[in-house]
Amino acid sequence: MPDSFTLDWTLLAVVIAVALIVGALLFSYLYRAYLRWLAWWRQRAGRIGEQQAAKLLKREGYAVIKAQPPARMVMRVDGAPVPIHVRADYLVQRGGKTYVAEVKTGGRAPRPTNGDTRRQLLEYSLIYRADGVLLVDMAAQKIHRVEFELFQ
Repeated sequence: MPDSFTLDWTLLAVVIAVALIVGALLFSYLYRAYLRWLAWWRQRAGRIGEQQAAKLLKREGYAVIKAQPPARMVMRVDGAPVPIHVRADYLVQRGGKTYVAEVKTGGRAPRPTNGDTRRQLLEYSLIYRADGVLLVDMAAQKIHRVEFELFQ
């Protein structure tokens, strides 16, 4: 063993820099892989939830008319037409009335008072012009009929 130990600070700095870069790249790769997996999992849960929702709707006396019915409208921004395309989960009928049904499988989203959910249901009620809007909460296995009243 040598009597004196000298540390090459330049080499140490390069090794640390390379280790940090490799670590950052590895973290970035793993994080993106996690996000892809999370999106896949949510999509899968949504598909399964929609399939179970169709069964729940039928059990509750609704006839499924169409799954993923497309609808569109035009909104104008500064006078220029902007086409809007939406796709609800189901169009159903019961008692001679037609309803647009939106399926929710998450924790907060099934609440009709959740801002994003409320705006989505309001948009569907305007675009589809159905007799009503249904929010199908798959976590609670419950169908909520949502109505909007405007105060003047």
